[in-house]
Amino acid sequence: MKALILAAGMGTRLRPITDDIPKSMVEVNGIPILFKQINNLVENGVQEITVVAGYKSEIIKNALGRSYPFVNVIINDEYDKTNNMYSAFLAKENFINDEFILMNADVFFDGSVITELILNKYKNSIVVEKGTYNDENMKVSSVDGKIVEISKKITQENAFGVSIDVYKFTSQGSNVFYEKIIDYIENKKDLNQWTEIALNDALKDIDFLTCPLVGNWMEIDNHDDLKRAERIFNDRN
Repeated sequence: MKALILAAGMGTRLRPITDDIPKSMVEVNGIPILFKQINNLVENGVQEITVVAGYKSEIIKNALGRSYPFVNVIINDEYDKTNNMYSAFLAKENFINDEFILMNADVFFDGSVITELILNKYKNSIVVEKGTYNDENMKVSSVDGKIVEISKKITQENAFGVSIDVYKFTSQGSNVFYEKIIDYIENKKDLNQWTEIALNDALKDIDFLTCPLVGNWMEIDNHDDLKRAERIFNDRN
């Protein structure tokens, strides 16, 4: 099993913290978000990990070199002109046609999330907090256990729950997913899209199931999110 962590973002809503460090290196109770994600993976036997860095990438490279020298780093030099689909595109040679876990590096979550996701019964899957709805996160719609849409625009009436931005692909699923990404980047020349746009397109061609959330999580976009995460994960790290 491989893992791809997208960590090129600037985190402007976390300024002034992110004036000096990238968003993924913001600490929750003393642990950088990125380090928590890597620890979660390693604890579950996932060691083939790639991080796509962008904003202040040297800080990430140096920190990983000291603490996790086995982690591969790819640099998105266009981080200020692109979105995370382009970051995923840069890693395509390492992940297309391979089973892997994909995550965004602004989500702090328990290792139990990965423990559940890597079970064999979850093939192409999205980790979902069932019954939750908010405007900020990607929502999913599900019919008979099969995910039919992922979007921020899904209404509360049609939402099964929210995605926590942790995804698992089979080799077949990754092939379809990257076909969609390549179409956006190389053919449409659209470099400023979320990975979930390509994933939503892929749902038409391959079945994705919901993986239930086991544990806690928090997407950290602003200072209120950071404060809430520190309360949630106090004594849990």
